[in-house]
Amino acid sequence: MPKTKQQPKEAPAPRRQRRGIDQRIADLETKIAAIREREARKQAKSDPALRHVSAASRSIDKALAATKDSATRKALGEARSALAELLGGANPGAANGRVRRSAGEIADLGDALLDYVRNNPGQRGEQIAGAMSTDTGTIRPVMKRLIADGKITTKGQKRGMTYSPA
Repeated sequence: MPKTKQQPKEAPAPRRQRRGIDQRIADLETKIAAIREREARKQAKSDPALRHVSAASRSIDKALAATKDSATRKALGEARSALAELLGGANPGAANGRVRRSAGEIADLGDALLDYVRNNPGQRGEQIAGAMSTDTGTIRPVMKRLIADGKITTKGQKRGMTYSPA
């Protein structure tokens, strides 16, 4: 009797891992935010006033991307935030207190921080934030980038850390 060629056994499909409760909640929150944003866009399309506000907001974003002047950028940023309040839920980060900054705003803040540290070496983050009329949460990621780039050096730990120019 001739031997038949045996087919190689296929490996069983890998099992899907179950998502944890935290992951499922995060996924649902993401979906909720997307639905709210979509609803706000629908409302903006149906209401002529909100449609114009949305168009103005997009124009301000383009102007922010094009300008280098810090005074102009500050004025445009204030106008943008006022328009965002009118649009309500169109800003997905506003619900949880987070504000997403553009690359230009981050670059401007980085330049301002570097100038301040050069003029006032040895100050702590809280002192710097207070002098710049902002909070430490705003300056922290920009300061970390300046440290990583080697433009600023640190001394001390945690809240006692002081910043000096490199």
